[in-house]
Amino acid sequence: MFLLIVAALNAVTHGSGNTNTSNSNTQQQAQATTAPAQKPTATPTPQVVHYPPKTKADLQGLAAKGDASALSVLDSQSTGLTGVCPQPRVDAVVSTTITGEQLAKDMLAYFYRQNMDTPCGSVLFVYYSKADYNAGNGYTAGRILLDTTDASGQSNTDPNATNITYTVTLDTGSALGAEQEYVVTY
Repeated sequence: MFLLIVAALNAVTHGSGNTNTSNSNTQQQAQATTAPAQKPTATPTPQVVHYPPKTKADLQGLAAKGDASALSVLDSQSTGLTGVCPQPRVDAVVSTTITGEQLAKDMLAYFYRQNMDTPCGSVLFVYYSKADYNAGNGYTAGRILLDTTDASGQSNTDPNATNITYTVTLDTGSALGAEQEYVVTY
């Protein structure tokens, strides 16, 4: 009798000759292979980039759509308090076909890719030709001027300062009177 019980248990466990066990094993396999339901992933809300820019996010969003290589550097130097709080100054040229919003995008792309958003400030002057630059009449395409102030409201002179206010002046015009100037403070 003991052998019959062992044989019956063996048959039930291994499914030989018992259809109930086979159905049970199939259901267990089906349950094991069914993947748990995945939670839907949140789709990020696209950020609207404004032109003319009104916020730091607008400035960076425009830069992301620009082409930094559209600008060719003529001169690059450090101005400001030498050895204390240097300010990058770059003079560059751009094609005369690049104007308005596209010029703003390309200038901002260059500005951010070259890390000109420093705590000490910086300036980017853009010309439509090397002759314009050599004439010394001021920028003819546009400029980005970054002024920084410390917590007391004075011009920042500490490259390691915190609590700095940045003011970006974006000009997509000419120093000769056709300025399209936009100021963003953050």
